[in-house]
Amino acid sequence: MVYEYFIKENPISLNDWYGSRHWSIRKKQKDTWFKIFKDAISENPPSKIVKYRLELAVNSRHDPSNTITIIKIFEDTLKELGFILDDAPKYCREIILKPDENLPKKSFKLYLEKIS
Repeated sequence: MVYEYFIKENPISLNDWYGSRHWSIRKKQKDTWFKIFKDAISENPPSKIVKYRLELAVNSRHDPSNTITIIKIFEDTLKELGFILDDAPKYCREIILKPDENLPKKSFKLYLEKIS
């Protein structure tokens, strides 16, 4: 089973995330993204997932590897909401990041695949 989440927001980049001067700024950014992801997940909630793979397709000015922050915050959101047990390698079996110019600019799509 694959769950899809389209987000019409410019993804936060790794440079923006770690370039923040103070932890409180990162906390505020994470809280903002948690709400965005929680709202998206509520529209298509997954069943409880043990093993999974994630794919991020993005149309942004950021280098694809700089969008890994989105994956991390999305996994943390899934864990906090109880949809995944953990984001350790035992459970997360694969992560794919890819540019997708077919998406609207400043947007991205997350694919969460449940692995049996």
